Amino acid sequence: MRVLFCHGKEGTVNGTKATRLKQNFDARVPKLTNSYAKEDFEKDLALVEGLARDADVIVGSSRGGAIVAALKTNKRKVLIAPAIRKFDVIPQLRAQDTILHCANDDLVDFEDSHALADVFGVKLIECGLDHRMSDEETINKIIAVIKGE
Repeated sequence: MRVLFCHGKEGTVNGTKATRLKQNFDARVPKLTNSYAKEDFEKDLALVEGLARDADVIVGSSRGGAIVAALKTNKRKVLIAPAIRKFDVIPQLRAQDTILHCANDDLVDFEDSHALADVFGVKLIECGLDHRMSDEETINKIIAVIKGE
């Protein structure tokens, strides 16, 4: 399975989630900017749009989740604590998509993901210990969701 993973603002191409996804899938992890600037977000969105054509599943965490949420594609999306409000994103989601989010997230409001689930009919899975969503149990859950389990 080909997976495109978009890391968060503080994430890297060699971060915990990126590394685990590369170990479990044919995963591509582009280097995205570490910025709140609108022009950087738009530049990253254009990069991801180009790469998304070759993916079976598109995954994004936090800022990367906002980028993935903004993509206009029929590919299945897995969003991890998507920071859609911080980046003023108009989500493009479908019922086949899934959001994973920690109710105790202190950076991205869990209620934002709950609202997305209500509006778009996507599955919302409450998991994780904090915003990073990088504890072993949560990483395993992310992998299972990508696999469609």
